[in-house]
Amino acid sequence: MSTIIETIFVVGQKLFGLRNELAKARQARKQTVADFLASIAQSIEEASALLKQGTYPHGKCQELLTHSQNMEAAIGDLIGESLAKDLASQLAEVYEVERLYAELSSDADSDRQRKLSVLDQAAGEFRATAAYVRVSP
Repeated sequence: MSTIIETIFVVGQKLFGLRNELAKARQARKQTVADFLASIAQSIEEASALLKQGTYPHGKCQELLTHSQNMEAAIGDLIGESLAKDLASQLAEVYEVERLYAELSSDADSDRQRKLSVLDQAAGEFRATAAYVRVSP
């Protein structure tokens, strides 16, 4: 499987595992954190949708890179600066999601569908974490 997809999925899983820490924020701060995570999910979802159509996902690399550059400031106070920096670094490593276009083009259809399914699951991890943070007491 693509390292890009695997890493995005792992970052999403780690953040979902940290949902309780993220939910400890003050209510106004929760909305900001949830919006940040939902924005990452949206970037991944849009990239996946374009890739499924066989369209090059222009601009999605820069979106993920920007998210990675803002992660420490966005959630570092809630999960720890070191962990936030680590997750940001992992996300920065795979910001070249546009490269998936070439990788997926050479895959068999079944492999391509499987990889895109994992990419969708990764977006779901970010979206679920955002939803949890948003509604937590």
